Amino acid sequence: MKMKTTEGFSTGKRERFAYCLFFLGQNILWGYAGYVETFLTDIGIAAATAALILLLPKLWDAVNDVLFGFLMDRCTFPGGRKFLPWVRIGTCAVGITTVALFAVPASMPQTGKLVWFLIAYILFDISYTILDAPAYALTTVMTSDVEERTTIIAGGKLWGMVGSVVATLLVPLLRPVLGWSAACVVFVAVSVVLMVPMLFWVKERSFPVSQYQSNPGLKEMLRYLKGNRYLFVALVAMLLLGLASLEQKMAIYMGRICLGQENMATLVAGGAAVSVILVSAVVPVLSRKWDKFYVMCAGLVFAIVMDIGAFFLGYENLAVALIMTTLKCSGLGFWSVVIYMLIADTVEYGTYKTGTRAAGISFSLQTFVAKLKNGLIGSVVLLSLSAVGFAEGEGAVQGAGVADGVWALFCLFPAAGFALALAILLLFYKLRTRDVQIMASYNNGTIPREEADALLAEKYGPAGEL
Repeated sequence: MKMKTTEGFSTGKRERFAYCLFFLGQNILWGYAGYVETFLTDIGIAAATAALILLLPKLWDAVNDVLFGFLMDRCTFPGGRKFLPWVRIGTCAVGITTVALFAVPASMPQTGKLVWFLIAYILFDISYTILDAPAYALTTVMTSDVEERTTIIAGGKLWGMVGSVVATLLVPLLRPVLGWSAACVVFVAVSVVLMVPMLFWVKERSFPVSQYQSNPGLKEMLRYLKGNRYLFVALVAMLLLGLASLEQKMAIYMGRICLGQENMATLVAGGAAVSVILVSAVVPVLSRKWDKFYVMCAGLVFAIVMDIGAFFLGYENLAVALIMTTLKCSGLGFWSVVIYMLIADTVEYGTYKTGTRAAGISFSLQTFVAKLKNGLIGSVVLLSLSAVGFAEGEGAVQGAGVADGVWALFCLFPAAGFALALAILLLFYKLRTRDVQIMASYNNGTIPREEADALLAEKYGPAGEL
């Protein structure tokens, strides 16, 4: 079956399947890498030191990711391709660097551990940028139909969620048996095999009529960023929502400290998985009936209520705790699918307002925010654990009050973050799906400027004017 676009292009079933499969594999790998904080404390690095060492590379990310976005927008490979060759390079590099990340010997002196990890972590970050940003940018050249693009992104995010859940469920089971390094090799091997089909089956399409400059210089790119305020609103919301969604980071600590043993983390993750996968599957259906922006907002409100309810019900009753965990994690399913759709929409808005298309810089900033929030979550979790008296070391006995502190962090931190992000989106993000499709049609030359301005100028201003 082929899905027709409004511009006469189509994506095949095999192509869309390969795109989804890629994100399944990528998120299995990313899910394993998400346990790096636990790995550091398990090899004897103090929680506060681990928090600091995870933050340092983020200073490099601020430079690295933006430079790569500029390079991606400026560079065109043979055949007119801009994104797929980068994904191929990144797939190879990220597998190698992930293994290096979890190969730090526990027997090394403390300084040696920190130096090894810091170098491996920086290389992993660079590799992940090369992999992730162009993979999302591909959707803007696979099709010019906004609804079709929404379906493709939703499919990728749904299977990405499945990948994260697979990692969350299996790491607590396999890691104690295989150890950190051997388990990493297994997870990376499976991930790369799943990512490979997209490297050959997905197509980049060159649209025949273009109203914009597709290889911008620094001046044009800065103008694009200056004129794309909705991109920055979406990125701020993404950061806040990502920081609030710390359930995966807390799963092992929840199992060990609140529920009594590490493998109980699988039950916590299982409840979250049910919610996230179901919600992720339903979001595309709901988005065909209502604007995806409002679908996400409604989901966030529901999750906030469930977070507060979970806190007051407590964790002493295992069944109640698992039910509330399932319900409270619905917010992750809503925001983590829709926010990527919103960022893709801002590419069309930025192009419409500035006459420059810079999908590379947009999605590299998205990748930067994703990595930043992941590093910050780890640091927030570690510093919070330290504040409530957490004792590092695998098998360490925890003091009184630590379990209650972990539960409060697990419930109230997400509620506060979701509420703040929701307020920002409602106040400052005004793009809607119908308007973005008009922008896309204008950007690709399907409709003239006069028609686009007649439909959009009152709300967004004339095309090409900041």
